[in-house]
Amino acid sequence: MPEHATTQLCYELYGAAGDPVVVMIHGLGGQLIDWPDWAINYFVNAGFRVLVYDQRDSGRSPRLIEAGVPDVLSISIGRRELAPYTLADMADDLVQLLEDLGIGRVHLVGVSMGAMVAQQFLIAQPDRVRSIVSMLGTTGRAGVGQPSELALAALLNPNPEEPLEVVVARPRSLAQRQAVASRIQRGKQRIRDAGIDDPYGSARQLAAILASPDRSTALASLDGLPALVVHGVIDPLVHVSGGFDTFRVLRASRLLLFAELGHDLPAWCWDRLAPELLATIVQGEE
Repeated sequence: MPEHATTQLCYELYGAAGDPVVVMIHGLGGQLIDWPDWAINYFVNAGFRVLVYDQRDSGRSPRLIEAGVPDVLSISIGRRELAPYTLADMADDLVQLLEDLGIGRVHLVGVSMGAMVAQQFLIAQPDRVRSIVSMLGTTGRAGVGQPSELALAALLNPNPEEPLEVVVARPRSLAQRQAVASRIQRGKQRIRDAGIDDPYGSARQLAAILASPDRSTALASLDGLPALVVHGVIDPLVHVSGGFDTFRVLRASRLLLFAELGHDLPAWCWDRLAPELLATIVQGEE
């Protein structure tokens, strides 16, 4: 399917007009092509439209290159004003995209930073959310969802021989490791094909995460809606405590844990994951 763009974001929309919409939001540096085609088709075949998009500073969506390299260390110790933008701004991007497309209420499926954007969207636009799935995310509350020392080192000092995505995926097989590496290369090629030269987009997204306030109190104050929280017990990038805290504050939510899952959604987990996602979304239609 050809990619489209509003004045802000690059997106793809699958499924029949008039069907309820599922928005799938990827994580730090993630692109719309990182969602498996078969997973998108799984929801389309179940009677839903699926919207995937590149967030600002990722994929083929606009880059804030003029913002330069953020001072991540200073932002992480409280200088939030140094961040070019926050997760609230990224949630506002989605609001504008939905307005441009004439879409009202939606189901949200977010992974990692995408889960955090989904949470922020829910806080800002609760009447527009039918259900929410928060995968490998956290609430921003201090002391939960923190990266391990290994993940932090890979995040702050990237090693091209062992990229962050591979380190935090904790691959349990050579096939999974190769799948992550292939996804990385595919994403890089897509950006090169678009003529984009911006090595600091993910750093600005990380700054947005660090500069955003705790969402736990705001989420806990909302009425319950169908919600699913998914996390890996051995996730080194967003500690499983972030998933537990999300489950704690989202009323009426269900928690799905994978004992051998790191910070990735490999093929082996989807057989169990996909039906749980669909069940949550269908519940939001009732």
